[in-house]
Amino acid sequence: MQIEGGTGNGFKAKVTENNMLTTLAVTESIERHINQHDGKAFNMLIAVTPAATDDCFAYIKNGADEDLVIEGFALKLAATESIYFKLGDTGTAGGSPTTVTPANLNAGSGHVAEGTFYTDPDITGLSGGIEVDRYYNTSGTTSVQVNFEQDLIIPKNQTCTIWAETGTVALHMVIYFHYYA
Repeated sequence: MQIEGGTGNGFKAKVTENNMLTTLAVTESIERHINQHDGKAFNMLIAVTPAATDDCFAYIKNGADEDLVIEGFALKLAATESIYFKLGDTGTAGGSPTTVTPANLNAGSGHVAEGTFYTDPDITGLSGGIEVDRYYNTSGTTSVQVNFEQDLIIPKNQTCTIWAETGTVALHMVIYFHYYA
């Protein structure tokens, strides 16, 4: 069996004496590929001071046919606080949520994020979700970037919510996400 180039140039793959394929390859992350080729990578910016203990301060509901994949987040806290992520909350996001328009990370793309994106010091009316991750900050003022090792997958019409354990701590956050079919 021979491995031949797929462009019709007649080149064959080289194999070493140890049966290893010799390659020179270019690789890219799936996130970069989606951003460059599909134009469907976004950042959701949040600046809020959650009102009280266990308040939801961010709400994401996927409206696209493709899965919304949350890769991770960046977070700057004004003081010690813990935040946690829940999947599958149901109900109507209440209080006085502010609509957020996520930024497309490809300046040449005309795509907009499909779904509902809110932030507020106290989003109410939600229940039933399951906590999937928690970030503890016990060192006071800090800035971190966190990667979800297995990503958070939000299918169409499903939700991801973000909560503050203590509340009353100002925070700035960026949620990194893309759409993937």
